This record gives sequence, C-alpha cells and structure tokens, in this order.
Amino acid sequence: MQATMLLMNGEVVTVDSEFAVKEAVAILGNTILAVGTNEEIVRYAGEDTQVIDLEGKSILPGFIDAHAHLEIYGTNKLGVNGKEARSITELLGNLKEKAESTPKGEWIRGWGYNQNSLDEGRHLSRWDLDQVSTEHPIIVVRTCGHISCVNTRALDLAGIDSDTKDPDGGKFGRVNGELTGLLFETAHMEMFLLANYSEAEVQEGLTLASMDYLEKGITSVHDAGGYGPEHIRFLQKAVKEKRIKQRVYALYGSLHDSPGMVEKGVQSGMVSGLGDEWMRIGPAKVFIDGSSSGPTAKTREPYTSNPVDSGILYLDQEGLNESLGKAHKAGWQITAHAMGDKAVEMMIEAVRAALEQHPRDDHRHRIEHSGMTPPDLIKDIHRLGIIPIPNPAFLYEFGDGYRKDYGDRVNIMFPLRSFAESGIPFAIGSDSPITTLDPLYGIYTALTRMSKSGEVVGARQRITLQEAIKAYTWYGAYASFEESLKGSIEAGKLADLVVLNESILLCEPERIRDLKVDVTIVDGKVVYAAKKEGVS
Repeated sequence: MQATMLLMNGEVVTVDSEFAVKEAVAILGNTILAVGTNEEIVRYAGEDTQVIDLEGKSILPGFIDAHAHLEIYGTNKLGVNGKEARSITELLGNLKEKAESTPKGEWIRGWGYNQNSLDEGRHLSRWDLDQVSTEHPIIVVRTCGHISCVNTRALDLAGIDSDTKDPDGGKFGRVNGELTGLLFETAHMEMFLLANYSEAEVQEGLTLASMDYLEKGITSVHDAGGYGPEHIRFLQKAVKEKRIKQRVYALYGSLHDSPGMVEKGVQSGMVSGLGDEWMRIGPAKVFIDGSSSGPTAKTREPYTSNPVDSGILYLDQEGLNESLGKAHKAGWQITAHAMGDKAVEMMIEAVRAALEQHPRDDHRHRIEHSGMTPPDLIKDIHRLGIIPIPNPAFLYEFGDGYRKDYGDRVNIMFPLRSFAESGIPFAIGSDSPITTLDPLYGIYTALTRMSKSGEVVGARQRITLQEAIKAYTWYGAYASFEESLKGSIEAGKLADLVVLNESILLCEPERIRDLKVDVTIVDGKVVYAAKKEGVS
C-alpha cells in the first residue's frame, strides 16, 4: 500500500499507551497508515508519495486546545490591542487613532488591558474614554474578558444611569454613587451584546483566528463560547466554509445568560456529540463565578488582597443544579466555568446531585478552569469522574497578581501535580484570548510554574513534560469522547500532526516556550509551514 505522505528521520512522540518514541510516520489520505522505524515506513513510499525529512525534529499529535474562544480571539484582532499599551495615556492615544477612522456613532472597541500592568496602576474610567470621543460609544475589555470600561455615550445608549441597579451576577463601578464606567461580570456581558460585532466581522475574525491557531500547531479546539446565542451558528458556518480549518468541539453556552441558552439546547432535542469529526456539539456550559485575575472569582475565604471581598456568583446552588441537572438528564455532557474554590465546590455538588438522580457511566462531565482546587475537592473530582480543564498559562500571565490576591492559595491553583497523582485525567486549555494561544507556553508553565517576573507560583504543582504533552493531546481528545479518532500518533487515527523546529524531548524546560512550529498537518494535508530564513 502506497502512502500519500511519509515523515521520516524524526522524533515521533506518539503519546500512545506506552508513550513510545518512533522515527517515522506514513499517512494515507487523512489517516495515519503506520508508525515505526525509518526502515519500516520507507516501504510505503511510491512514485507520488510526498516525503518530508524531519531531520531529528519532534513530531507530535496535533495540539488540542481544550478551552479557547475562537470568535472573541478573532474579533479582538479587529479592535484596539490594549495588551500592548504600557499606560492609560498610550491606550487612549491608540483609541483616538481608531476614532479618527470610525464613522461617528459607530462603536470603538478595545481589549486586553490589565490595570496591574499599566504605569498608572488603575482601571480605565468613563472620563478617560470621554477624552477619546463623546460621539462614538466606546468599550474596552479587560484582559480577563469579565470586566470592561465604557464611555458616557455607551452608558447612555444602554440606558444606564446612577439610579440603575446592579444586575444579578454583576455590578457597575461607582464612586460616591456616581458611575465610573467600569462594568463587572453580567454588567459587562450585557453591554457587549449591545457592542457586539456583525456576522460579517465575526466571520472575518474566525478566519484570522484559525490561521493563528494553525501557526501554533493547534489542530482541534474546544470552543468555549461567544457573547450571544448565535455563536454556534457562526461556528458551524465557518467550519462548513473552511474559514475554520481546525476540528471544533463546541461548548454549548454563551457569555450572556448561559442558563437560558442551555435551556434552549435541552428543549431543542440535540445532545452532546451531535455532528461529525469537523464539528461536534460539546457539553452544556454555564458560568458560576468570575475571573481569577480581576479578581472576581468566588472563593471560600476572602481575598488576601481584600478581606471584605470573595468574588461574584452568577448562579446559586439551586439554580446551578436545576440548569445542569436538566441537561444531564437529557444525556448531555455538562460543564461550568468555575475559577474560585467555592465555585469548583458548587460544580462538584451539581454533578453529584445529577448523578444521584440519574446515574450514568462514562459521563465525562467537566469543570472549565478548576482554578482553585484544594485537596478535599480533588478527592471529590476523582470520586465522581470529573475532568478538569486547567489553564497553566494563566500562571505566566497573572501569577504575580495571584500571589498578591490569594497568598498561599497559589499552591492549589491549577493543581496539575495533584490531578496527576490522583489519577484524574485533565486536558489543558489556553482560554485564548485571555492568555496566549501558544501550547508551548502552556507546557512551559506547566513544567516551571514561572510568572512573567520570573517568580515561581506554586512549585509543588509542577508536572513532567510527558504529562503536559498528554494533557495537550490525548486527554484533550478524551475530554470530547474522541480518543479513538485523535490525540495520539497511531495507525487508524486521523492524520492531525505538528512538527516542531527541534526536539522537545531534549529541550530544557526553560526553553520550551522558545520552540516554534515548523509544520501543521490537518486531515493529512499541510495547512501551515513556517517560512525559512532567507526565503520570502
């Protein structure tokens, strides 16, 4: 049998049950034909076989990002990048440039600012944004995606004034009763529905996002949702038209009114797993609490940085049990955004109650983030067969703030070592665009627990390279019930692969974030190839 492609002379990290390392791979069409030594695989060569010499470089199963936001990442590229601003003054200047090219009355959108990284060391205010324009509504979303700031024009458009009550699960920033323009959690989510991008802009953004994800070797994405209920339709269209070239497992929820969307999904008669190898409906998803870096995550004990605050809840236990209990009963996989230990505890209780009322084997219910997970909750997660979806890259991006906000609790944040030692399968997600989409940064941080400043955040939770690679490949497939299709380099599986620019197994942990992707293969075809030096 002649292969369509051979990858020879490599370090083939198979991620099979033995974590075997081979030399070569044969591909036939969209499927892995064989894996083995160079001598074994060269037998599959024919006249028309494409042969790639890996020159000792690593080839891994395509990375599976188990929690990311394709739509938000993509549309962010159409707005003003606040991550790159060093000060409020610089950010306002960038917004003014955008205003000059934006018709009056249309939205100006920015994203990614972090008050802890700005020279002024504070949040934006509506008075700052009013300096940019009073003729355009303006919204700038904080890096966490749970907080934003708007100008006075935006507040007026939304009908929000100083007498407006805080919404359930959110709040308006105020000083002496006067609105500051800051919007927290549901207040932000509701405002962004008003400021949302058009369908044409979303499709443009999804195209841009997909190309960036391919460049980082990501061949499958568990998409964690957008702001509105039309998000699934947008994804489906983009996959069908090949704007999105990754395989998509779509979490069924939205950033606004997630219980309402889950209810509609249950009533529709659909269920997790519906679809094909390119796009499947994933778990029903709701929000329980806020962000770890805001901080608005719901914790059992008050923040170290603020003894009178312990975060924001979107749902109480009864509402959570009712929403996800209905989905579980109908046959859905279920999950929830749960960042603080109180929120994680609530999700565990929701799963326990659902299984008690309607027992089911191999449910693979998930917890998105499982950000703060102490030993007692680790035991419950293991006992109930729950899959956590942690985000170690958060430690690099926000680790210095975590030390300030949570103190010693950093030792139980994204506790990968505890998950591994307890035999809990966990799949890593980037939560992009909240942090970098680059899986190599996620792997680097899982191994080092190093923050941007070089501080180690919870050293006891470091894991091995083998464990990190498995969490970004095989466990990602397992979390979507697709481990028979992908997640390892084995004969019969889909030919979704990534070639790095050198050996990952011989690379020092501190250098892993510096590795690059040479080639990304999806469905047996090269969909990304890095430009070589000196070649335009």
